[in-house]
Amino acid sequence: MKLKLFGVCLATFISNFILTGATAVAEERGVQVAEEALQGVVRTNLDSPQPTSAQLERKRKYTAEVKALGGPVNQNLPVVEDAAAIEPREKADVARRAIAVAIAAVKAEGMPHEQVRGIIDNWGAESYFSPEELAFVNTATPSEKDRSKFSWRYEGLDVLLWALGYKEALPPPDQICDVESDVGVIVSHPGDTLATQAQLRSMDEILDMADFYYRLHWAAIELRMKGVSNAAINEEIIMERHYALNWLIRYMNQDWDAITTDT
Repeated sequence: MKLKLFGVCLATFISNFILTGATAVAEERGVQVAEEALQGVVRTNLDSPQPTSAQLERKRKYTAEVKALGGPVNQNLPVVEDAAAIEPREKADVARRAIAVAIAAVKAEGMPHEQVRGIIDNWGAESYFSPEELAFVNTATPSEKDRSKFSWRYEGLDVLLWALGYKEALPPPDQICDVESDVGVIVSHPGDTLATQAQLRSMDEILDMADFYYRLHWAAIELRMKGVSNAAINEEIIMERHYALNWLIRYMNQDWDAITTDT
C-alpha cells in the first residue's frame, strides 16, 4: 500500500477527502491514493469485489440519470452496498430521527426557545436528539452558523419522511423540499403515530436514492471545483439528502452527527 502525497499533510488530506469529496479532492491536488489505504474510511471498489446484478444495474441507471441532468459522471465510482448486507433501520428509529430533525429545524427558523422546549417536554422527545442537536435546541440564542446548519436539515427531514412512506417522491435536486408540508406531517402524527402509521420503504428503494445522490453529489462537487454552473444540480440540497440517505443505509456505521458524504 502506498500513499503519494506530494507534500500534502496526510491528516488534512484525509479530512478533506471525506468532507469535501474523495475523488474530487484527489484529482484537484494531484494526489494518488491506493484504495487499500481508504477501505473502511470511505466507500471503495474493494468493498464489493463481486457486485451483484442489482448493484451494477443501480450504478448504470443512476449514472445515466446524472448524465441526463447535464452533470459529469465518474464511471470509476464504486457501486453502493447490496441490500442483503444492510440491516434496515426500525420504523420507530426513523420516526424519532425525523421528529428530532424537525424540532431542531423549526428552532433554527426562529421558533422561540421556550416554545421549542415545551414541544420537547410535551412530546417526551429529549432522548430523540443527537448530541449536537440537543446542544442546539438547549441553546437560547444559537449562532447564525448553527441556525443555517440546522435549517438546511429540512432536506434530510424530507428524505426521512419519504423513507417512512409519507412522501411519494423526493423533489428534483434543484428544488427545495416543501417545508410546510413536512412539518405538517410531523404535527399531524403525534406520539408514536408517526411510526405506527408509516410504511417503511424497502432497502432496495432506499439504496436507489442513496446511489443516485452519491453520484449526483460527486457531479455537484466536480462542477463547483471546475467553476461550472448547472441549474439542475444544487449542491447544498444534494449534500443534505445524501447525508440522511447515508444514515438510513448505515453507511460506515456512523452516528447521525458523524455522517460523512464522501464521493
